[in-house]
Amino acid sequence: MLRLDSRGEDVRTLQENLTLLGYRPGRADGVFGEKTENAVILFQEAEGLYADGIAGPQTLQALDEALRDHVQEMQGLGDSAGESPDRLPFVRVPADKYRDGYDRFFLREDVAAAYQQVRDQVVEAGGRLTSSGARRSLNARVSPSRSATSFHYTGRALDLHVGSGMESPARDPYVITSDGERYWRVYARAEDGEAMELDALTYGSRKRPRKATGRFLDLTALFEQAGFARIRARKSFFDGGTWLGAEWWHFQYEKGLVPRVSTFGDELLRVYDMATLKDTPPWRFRDRVFGVNWG
Repeated sequence: MLRLDSRGEDVRTLQENLTLLGYRPGRADGVFGEKTENAVILFQEAEGLYADGIAGPQTLQALDEALRDHVQEMQGLGDSAGESPDRLPFVRVPADKYRDGYDRFFLREDVAAAYQQVRDQVVEAGGRLTSSGARRSLNARVSPSRSATSFHYTGRALDLHVGSGMESPARDPYVITSDGERYWRVYARAEDGEAMELDALTYGSRKRPRKATGRFLDLTALFEQAGFARIRARKSFFDGGTWLGAEWWHFQYEKGLVPRVSTFGDELLRVYDMATLKDTPPWRFRDRVFGVNWG
């Protein structure tokens, strides 16, 4: 049972694991301080657990499961995807490591090609594309922050590193601005970008923008040109909810999907066989239709 003021190697391990999952508990020094407590609360809220900031047996078990899911997602383990000529394989693509983020992740083959087009433009201009992951294991736990119908299961979605924007507009790789109706516009800092003055929002200042100047690329526009769409922030984010509701980092590839025709199940079958999909949480929602109750 680890709580505020606990000390030792178990606390250090807890801090390292929370950092790996992107929860920012502060320095892994083995001292359970306020930053670590807040990170535990955020993790508990994301997992639908009682958010008391105490890392007891239930929280530690959920943390172990989250880490196992995370390793599978990053290494491409545990799923027989793309083995048939009729299915598309997952392809590993590069990213720019930022803080505790990743230098590669997995996308469906055609989505990977579209992503690479965006990356080439960003890198050529002197910018970076960071990563908090993409592909999600079919057996990953479903929670309030992890939908069973996420595009991540189909290899059609990616997440930029959640800490590479909305923290310090003066130095973050990305500056995030409001685009109305709970949508964001993401600008990538780039040496050869356009000189701009942006109204940046942060996790700490969600309704009152701060001026950010520099040279930027309109990353949202580049993704949209390649077939990727953004999603809305959750309403709770603007009403004091956790930073996890921002969702500015998420882009999903919607090219080729037909509203009111394409189904979640069809997309799962583009990358997995029926035997692999059977009895998994996503397959239960296979009849969801794009533009109706999915997407």
